[in-house]
Amino acid sequence: MTMSDMKENQCATITDISRDFCLSRRLLDLGFMEGQTVLCTNIAAAGSPLAYELRGCKVALRKKDAGRIGVAM
Repeated sequence: MTMSDMKENQCATITDISRDFCLSRRLLDLGFMEGQTVLCTNIAAAGSPLAYELRGCKVALRKKDAGRIGVAM
């Protein structure tokens, strides 16, 4: 399952992040790392972007980028 598959108010733990260097570096800078717990807080009406809360901050990601982050419930 990926973060883009999460529903609103659903919580999960990050298990895998894309190996694409530019994207993985950006996500790491935003606080996305394996073992981190994330909460899907909002989904736009069109389905993208998606808002997540982690480490006390809210971050919006494109659905395409959220689909490159694996999670487990």
